[in-house]
Amino acid sequence: MAEKGKLSKTARASTHFAKGEQQAVVENDSSRGKVFVEVKKLLTEAGIGFQNLSSSHPIIVNKGSFDGALTVVKGALVDGDGSRYKVEKEEPGQAVLVENTNKEPGRMVIKESPFAWYAAG
Repeated sequence: MAEKGKLSKTARASTHFAKGEQQAVVENDSSRGKVFVEVKKLLTEAGIGFQNLSSSHPIIVNKGSFDGALTVVKGALVDGDGSRYKVEKEEPGQAVLVENTNKEPGRMVIKESPFAWYAAG
């Protein structure tokens, strides 16, 4: 159960937002979700355009920026001691990273789009 003022991942937020000074904070306790948010942040800071729906969908980067995106993601997740992910498959325009864990390893797919996505605002 979530603490007071926080919402679980499946809670309805609409009943909590009009409560005055009470701030609603969505809890995301899955490590995959945290990694997904971190990767999105790194790609945004690097100025690499991408389109993505959620952590269970592939990260689709703009045409022509796949190599840069893969370098950023590999630098954050794969390289170094105690890395969280390893490269399972790397092809031109697509890479599959697998979580370094014994139980149900998560996969992160990075693909190059044939289009360029433009950020709103």
